[in-house]
Amino acid sequence: MPLSVTELVCRLKQTVEVHVGEQCVVGEIGSCKAASSGHIYFTLKDATCQLQCALYAFRARSMQVRLREGMLVELRGKATVWEGRGALQFIVDSVREAGLGSLQQQFEALKARLAAEGLFDSARKRRIPRFPQSVALVTSATGAVIQDMRHRLEQRAPWMRTYLYPVQVQGKGAELGIARALEQLGHPDRSGMPAVDYIIIARGGGSLEDLWCFNEEVLARAIAACPLPIVSAVGHETDFTIADFVADLRAPTPTAAIELTTPDAGELRTWLGATARHLRQQLTRSLQMARLRLKVVQQSRLGTPCELIAPYQQRLDSLTEELHSALHNRLQQERNRLSLCAARLSVPSVLSHIHHAADQLSRQKQLLLTTLHNRMSRNHARLETLAARLAAASPQNALDRGFALVSTPDGRLARDAAALHSGDALSIQLAKGKIQATVR
Repeated sequence: MPLSVTELVCRLKQTVEVHVGEQCVVGEIGSCKAASSGHIYFTLKDATCQLQCALYAFRARSMQVRLREGMLVELRGKATVWEGRGALQFIVDSVREAGLGSLQQQFEALKARLAAEGLFDSARKRRIPRFPQSVALVTSATGAVIQDMRHRLEQRAPWMRTYLYPVQVQGKGAELGIARALEQLGHPDRSGMPAVDYIIIARGGGSLEDLWCFNEEVLARAIAACPLPIVSAVGHETDFTIADFVADLRAPTPTAAIELTTPDAGELRTWLGATARHLRQQLTRSLQMARLRLKVVQQSRLGTPCELIAPYQQRLDSLTEELHSALHNRLQQERNRLSLCAARLSVPSVLSHIHHAADQLSRQKQLLLTTLHNRMSRNHARLETLAARLAAASPQNALDRGFALVSTPDGRLARDAAALHSGDALSIQLAKGKIQATVR
């Protein structure tokens, strides 16, 4: 008798729960999504297979590990079949982080290598123009992303020229198409592309696998080599790719890229209106002040040119008189100083100073000679005394009186007969000459 779908699924569930039941499994987290109920649904995969997993809210709240795509985890739970879809499912009881998944490891390795080369340095990043006139959108021609970006551009900067370069943004080889787009847009003179102020690379959210083309080295180097500023707007706010780190600006979402790089038309209109009102007020005040000054001048009584000049002529006369008086006083002071100098430099006065200086020089000379003679006499007497003392202490005097200096072959003086032995050679220094002797 045939089974109903429900009966078959129930049997499959019982079979799985009885024969598989509670297990511990290791794998890499793929797509991961949190539901409004608090439950977390994700896939666990390895090189060939994947498994749908569910982590209920009451267990998720007590966990210390935050699940994320690319994480290598060790799960403990129970295998079952979800009746609603008839699909195999693993109900997770506990999660332990086991390390980085293979894709995440590739991501971290490439990130570290490019960072060491300086591709992420802020010094090489270019500024987006403050008031851009054109932009190229490198993204898929279909989907909600391009529509959202075009709609946001029309709202904020309707004057901008927008060019779409359609590319594949997911799957194998997508990075090559994006890199080719950057190369052509960056060199419009040889590619025939329109010249733009900057480029936005955009894509909606997705799993680590979906966004992997933006983690390829060929795209990272194409972004670094492009001469135009590049904005990376890939995924959601929590998604980070290698392209984000190399790009000149990272936007959390594609629409945020538009908001970060374009001025708001409404805000510009408000600012321009306020500026125009301020200028009109300033111009009105300036005209009012000019009219007031003109009115004052018109109402004032203007005399003849001679009447206007007369006070200044009077002031000039007064200053001329003061100048002549000051000049006369200064000349008189200089005459007095000149007379005093001439009196001091008269011939009798100069001769008197010369004679006085000559007398002083003669006295100083005589004093110097006397002092020098006395000092030489004292030094000569002291020298003779020291010479006599030196001669008295000289060994030669002792030799002249008949003494002799006896020394061993090594040059030491022989002072003690007990220290000598028969057959020792001796050298005897007399007043005149030396003799050699042997001890017997």
